Amino acid sequence: MLLALPALRIFRLNFPRTILELMGRPERLSLVAFDLQAASIHSIDQAGMAYFYLEGETLPPGLSTFFSSFGIVLAFGKSQGSILARNLIRVGVGRVITVPSFPAGDAGIHVSEYLVESLRAAGIGGENLFSPLGLPEDAVAFARHFWAAQGLQEEERVLAIHPGSGSPAKNWSPENFARVADWASERCKVLLISGPAQDGVEEVRRSMKKASPLVADNLPLVHLGAVLKASTAYLGNDSGITHLAASLGLPTVALFGPTNPTVWGPRGPGVRIIYGKNLSSLFSAEGGSESSRHGLEAIKLEEVIQVLSPFFK
Repeated sequence: MLLALPALRIFRLNFPRTILELMGRPERLSLVAFDLQAASIHSIDQAGMAYFYLEGETLPPGLSTFFSSFGIVLAFGKSQGSILARNLIRVGVGRVITVPSFPAGDAGIHVSEYLVESLRAAGIGGENLFSPLGLPEDAVAFARHFWAAQGLQEEERVLAIHPGSGSPAKNWSPENFARVADWASERCKVLLISGPAQDGVEEVRRSMKKASPLVADNLPLVHLGAVLKASTAYLGNDSGITHLAASLGLPTVALFGPTNPTVWGPRGPGVRIIYGKNLSSLFSAEGGSESSRHGLEAIKLEEVIQVLSPFFK
């Protein structure tokens, strides 16, 4: 979803005086609702939505009335997008633009660029310029209270570390994260980010020799974003939280493998992607590519510390 943010912003700017409503997974959408000036959020999992993805079904009256009030709908999806579009037109939506969520195969184009180009092909254009994700004031206030409770002083620096991801195959070893935390603990505070899944945080903590980290445990995403915003730099795997850090404009070191960062890498002015054996395989946010043969096991502790060092001198 964060990789779709540039396209969503362009869509919003093309209809500046309209009321924008979002439908999807509410917690994820809460991250972008303020930035996009959305009026409301609706769950995609509500009763009756499944019928809109089926051909020739009787559509629920309540949702049909709801959708009929919209002049235009932008729908991201996969193969059933055309069925959804036809059903939305059936109930009276003025225009439906369907965009596949990501390019087919390994097309070599970054997902965010692909989505912007897909919108442009539908006649909705704009520049894909980076600006940090805007967050609501209640989330910013939460972060202030969070850091005050942790005793963070105004000039203190923080390295945020998220050792998990959606797949163990994407995770650097807990021992390596622990060594980075030990190194950083002599220079700054260390924040470990933990979520509801098996994310390796406890393994990292058990492997530490020096660090006594703070922990952000299972925070709502919009609150976590505000907490991250106050950090000095971020280290993580190929994960949604890494994309969140990058979208905030935070100096972000992302460890990639086996996923192709040319297509899926986080975007932002402070993003550095380490992928492979040497520092020559360090990517900028602007792209560049190298063979996928290198795995996470090839990323050395010294490489990561070297990239992080300038932020904690």
